[in-house]
Amino acid sequence: MNIVSTQFNLNNKTLEIYLSGCYGDCYDCHNPELKDFDMGNYYQNELPDIIKKIKEFDSLIDNIWILGGEPLDNNILELLDLLNIIYKTNKIIWLWTRYEIEEIPEDIIEYCNYIKTGEYIPELSVDDNIQYGIKLFTSNQRIYKIELQGGMQCHNS
Repeated sequence: MNIVSTQFNLNNKTLEIYLSGCYGDCYDCHNPELKDFDMGNYYQNELPDIIKKIKEFDSLIDNIWILGGEPLDNNILELLDLLNIIYKTNKIIWLWTRYEIEEIPEDIIEYCNYIKTGEYIPELSVDDNIQYGIKLFTSNQRIYKIELQGGMQCHNS
């Protein structure tokens, strides 16, 4: 599993981590350049720099977003390892995926505080799908808040 880049999103107090690789064929993909699994650097080589950023900018980062490409198209054991390491930073973990919640392995869900599901489908475009302060672009997309006791809540606008 490779990490292509990280970037700060100060509006959401977030460190975004972009993974390469995606098997999907979403129309008008938001990151088509990240479909190639060979882009970026092996995640374990990037972890020291990521942890350093989180520590150095602790007061500016509340959230860690894992995006792609498609995180769930990557090696699941490596994704679990990344999530486990990030989980230890006590930041809020968001997973961004095109998959539906039922398709996500339970051991992945357990590390996440929020999971955005659903692929971008242009025919379902809307302007009013705002969940947990995040504007989603189609009506089929959802953000699930994962409760501490393992339950899930889906935000209904």
